[in-house]
Formats: sequence, structure tokens, C-alpha cells
Amino acid sequence: MRIPASAAIFFTITTSTLAQDPGATASSAVYGPRLEGFSYAHPVKVHRFTSQRQPIEMAYLDVPARGKANGKTVVLLHGKNFCAGTWEVTIDVLTTAGYRVIAPDQVGFCKSTKPQKYQILVSATDQ
Repeated sequence: MRIPASAAIFFTITTSTLAQDPGATASSAVYGPRLEGFSYAHPVKVHRFTSQRQPIEMAYLDVPARGKANGKTVVLLHGKNFCAGTWEVTIDVLTTAGYRVIAPDQVGFCKSTKPQKYQILVSATDQ
């Protein structure tokens, strides 16, 4: 099943809210530096590696296709100040359509580590 670009844009625009614990209130929520108190709709995995001589942990979602898998994978990258959890609705649409979906929390954001003095844009030869 092909998803038209217009549908992908629509779902991207409509996924501006994050999945929160319905019982939590703004005053009672304690999220922590890596959003420990914030739940995503899908299980969070962690990829550990070293970059710029620092240990890094990149959190990500790896959501399998629901129903009949089509053998294709979609990678969803968030912008600044957003998280992989922002893609909840889009992930549900894509996995229902047979896609495996990977959505990382980029380094410095959300459930990934936030290293000091870390340059986000680095060429592969600088590692």
C-alpha cells in the first residue's frame, strides 16, 4: 500500500501532541532530564555508542509492522524540540499499512543523552 505524500504531510502536521499519562497533571508531572516520567506509546530501545570521545545513548522506537508486513522500513526523524513520541499517530498509520518504523530521539533531545560540548553536525571523518 502506498501512502500519498499529502497524507504523510497531513499526519505529520497532526502529530504535534505527545502521549502522556492521562492521570498526570502539569503540576504533578516529574519528567527528569531524559523524560523518565514521560511514556511513549511504543517501547523505547537504546543504542549505545561513542561519539566525539563521549559515551552516547540514543533512544529510539523500532515498531514492527502490524498485520501483513510489506518488507519496507520507514525512518522518522524529528526536528528540534520534538521527540520520537511525537510520531505516535504517524507510526500507527504506517505500521498498519505494513511498514516497520524506526524513530530515534536525536542526541541532545528527549530520552537520548544530552552530552556537554557536543557538536550535532559532524562529518563521518571527525569521529
